[in-house]
Amino acid sequence: MVAMRKLLRRCHAGRGRDEGGFVLITTFMIIAVFVTLTISLMSYAMVDLQTGQREQAWLQGFYLAEGAVDQGLAWLRSQPAPPGGTSASTPLGGYTAPDANGGSSLFTLRPDNQNMNAFLKRYTLSGQGVVGPLAGPTAVVNTSLIVQTASFARYAYFTNNERSPSGQSVWFVTGDHITGPMHTNDQFHIAGSPIYDGPVTSVASTWIRYNAQTNPLFNQGFTGGVPTVQYPNSFPPALTTAASNGGVSLTGDTTVALASNGTMTVTNLAKGWVNQVMPVPTNGAFYVSNGNLAVSGTLKGQLTLASTGDIQVTNSVKYSDDPRINPNSTDILGLLAGGNVTIMQSAPTDVEVDASIMALNTSFIVQNYSAISLRGNLTVYGGIIQANRGPVGTFGSTGVRNHGYAKDYHWDPRFAATVSPPYFPTTGDYVIVAWQNQ
Repeated sequence: MVAMRKLLRRCHAGRGRDEGGFVLITTFMIIAVFVTLTISLMSYAMVDLQTGQREQAWLQGFYLAEGAVDQGLAWLRSQPAPPGGTSASTPLGGYTAPDANGGSSLFTLRPDNQNMNAFLKRYTLSGQGVVGPLAGPTAVVNTSLIVQTASFARYAYFTNNERSPSGQSVWFVTGDHITGPMHTNDQFHIAGSPIYDGPVTSVASTWIRYNAQTNPLFNQGFTGGVPTVQYPNSFPPALTTAASNGGVSLTGDTTVALASNGTMTVTNLAKGWVNQVMPVPTNGAFYVSNGNLAVSGTLKGQLTLASTGDIQVTNSVKYSDDPRINPNSTDILGLLAGGNVTIMQSAPTDVEVDASIMALNTSFIVQNYSAISLRGNLTVYGGIIQANRGPVGTFGSTGVRNHGYAKDYHWDPRFAATVSPPYFPTTGDYVIVAWQNQ
């Protein structure tokens, strides 16, 4: 028994020493884990702090770069003509003086290499924002804006004056349906319930209502009080030059019948041409001086038909490759008149014109609009731009047509920014093609 008690005491004593060592080891392990976690948390905190500082510096640099581009675009818009040449320049000077946070910026204008031969000029506006000293900056951010001179073809509908040349108010009425961007430098007159499927802007703060029953539908809104868009009253010199150099330049009354095989049949007595068949000019320039130009048919190719007199649409004018079916169609037509663009009384009950139409000094109009019988739809796929609003029919006290055509005007979205009929007049402004951030 005595021996057994001694053995038990030795066993109890051994467990005590083992438990103490285990506790000590466990304590060291806990301390090690705690220290490791503390170091990790401090590392993460430092990383977060550095990340936050980098993000703040990048954001500051981005605002500086974007501000430089905005200032550069304002400068570009203030120029009387698109800058020439193809060399990069810094027209606002070098780097700006450091701001309160030590940031500076630089604007660089880079003309496109194709500008020497292109009618629509393109530029890259580059802004650089530098945070910290130039010798060792904290952040350098670059952003670029690509812009191109804006063509009047970008409008589905544009008027310089919403009255006819005789001063008569011209109205949108029930049954009229216009898609795409619309603008007037005057004030719209609206009767009945026309439908507008595009943004509508006006220099006037509001539009004129015909009566209490007038209820137009502006599906993309109406904005009044916008700036005037400068309207031209002459042909672009590049058009007449191109017509004389590789295009077609004629004098006197002319008839053009377009064909879907890429040719056209031209009659011009001054030139001695009677049903002369020829290809659409490769540079797309066709100019008639001191005469009217009658047009009909189907176009394959890119062409601007211009006349110092009237352009007379005698029958539908369509594209061979309809862009409503094939958005990649390259068929493009511009009708540019010094006088009226007129839908002739002999035209069909339903008539279609696929083109961007511009009457520099007068109107897009239907011949004898107030006397002809009630017609169907006048469909335009492209745009109508005119100095004075031209009527295409008349209506009664209820806002319902009683003579002429209903307007079915649809915008060609290919004309939104980069596409335009050859040598078509420009607005003096620029459209954004793309943003690029680095």
